[in-house]
Amino acid sequence: MKINVTRDDIRNGKPGKPTACMVALALKRELGISYASVGYREAKILVDARYLKLYFPKSVEKKIRFWDRFHFAFPFSFELIPEGFLTGSAIILQPRELPELLSVPGLCESPQTT
Repeated sequence: MKINVTRDDIRNGKPGKPTACMVALALKRELGISYASVGYREAKILVDARYLKLYFPKSVEKKIRFWDRFHFAFPFSFELIPEGFLTGSAIILQPRELPELLSVPGLCESPQTT
């Protein structure tokens, strides 16, 4: 699944803020979700009361680190890598299909804490 980080994401993002950085804003917009927490190598998103972990390519880690330090980036795109051993069509799902993927019992779940 391709994610586009736009000029608006960069402009409105907050460096060092996992839920408000440029990549978190892009994930929320592109996937149509309300929660995304981004680290340097991965993100956790909330879809239909379930958490899904997404991994970033090394190039995205470098862009986030540079942006956090210097507050500068150009728009860019990257492909997401879902948690686990998903391949083929699971990786290229459209954002609207993501909740359907998560409806498979046990797939990409993180334990919920209360």
